[in-house]
Amino acid sequence: MKFFLILWVCSAIHGSCIVPPITAPGSFDSHTACVSAGYKEGHNVFISIEKELAEKQRLFVAFHCEAESTI
Repeated sequence: MKFFLILWVCSAIHGSCIVPPITAPGSFDSHTACVSAGYKEGHNVFISIEKELAEKQRLFVAFHCEAESTI
């Protein structure tokens, strides 16, 4: 089974996330590999956000590993 990493930039003040989410390129062979990449990619996304904006809007990055659907 393959897993795909999906990330959202969210605001703790507004209780919502920016749509559409960010889909990381490629896929992962396990849930564990996807989650590990989620923390790394989430950190990279967060540090790319302007600090003043992140502080003012109380931004954070959330992620989810979506299993490939099979028919």
